[in-house]
Amino acid sequence: MIEAAGRCPPEDVGGPWGYGDMIEALEDPGHESHAEMRAWVGDGYDPHKFDAEPLKAKVAALAKRWSKKPASKTARRA
Repeated sequence: MIEAAGRCPPEDVGGPWGYGDMIEALEDPGHESHAEMRAWVGDGYDPHKFDAEPLKAKVAALAKRWSKKPASKTARRA
């Protein structure tokens, strides 16, 4: 089962502290960095919204593909 609490941080956000600062700026239109952060991540970015269905489908496809491949055992030559 795949569960998530939100989207992953964008690249180069500055680690956990930078991500926290980014979320704070995005949620407060009066924040001095609000417009800059919104322009950087785009209008559709919601750090609290996450859709696990695409990930579930990818994991299921990988599991199906991997289950069809038997482990190959080749004899070692000395």
